[in-house]
Amino acid sequence: PVNKTGKLCIEVTAESKISHISEELCIGCGICVKKCPFDAITIINLPSNLDKETTHRYGPNSFKLHRLPTPRPGQVLGLVGSNGTGKTTALRVLAGKLKPNLGKFTTPPDWQDILRYFRGSELQNYFTKILEENLKAILKPQYVDQIPRAAQVK
Repeated sequence: PVNKTGKLCIEVTAESKISHISEELCIGCGICVKKCPFDAITIINLPSNLDKETTHRYGPNSFKLHRLPTPRPGQVLGLVGSNGTGKTTALRVLAGKLKPNLGKFTTPPDWQDILRYFRGSELQNYFTKILEENLKAILKPQYVDQIPRAAQVK
């Protein structure tokens, strides 16, 4: 429906290997999902889109992580939730394995800008310690969804 009004909600060019879907124009009608011959498009209607506090984003029309959990000294931090909600991304950022780009995937900030972004929060001190190697974070993924399958094998 949006493309019929003359606005390019979905754009496919010969030069690009992927199509571009405008997040601002997409109304979630699902026509592109049905028309795509490769079943390559999925539209997820989120309850609301946060404009602030983007910690990491992989690219346009892709996953956005908002905020991070705050690790506390002497405590274990674990995240539980549905697939695709950002648990692994958040833990990789906290472990220092993935530098948060604050949503600027085309021009990622340097660590000084990242520390400035988190200034005044516990995460500023946390990232400073990670960078200075005064703190080591251990990332140990637990694939609890695979436990039933592993139990059946035995």
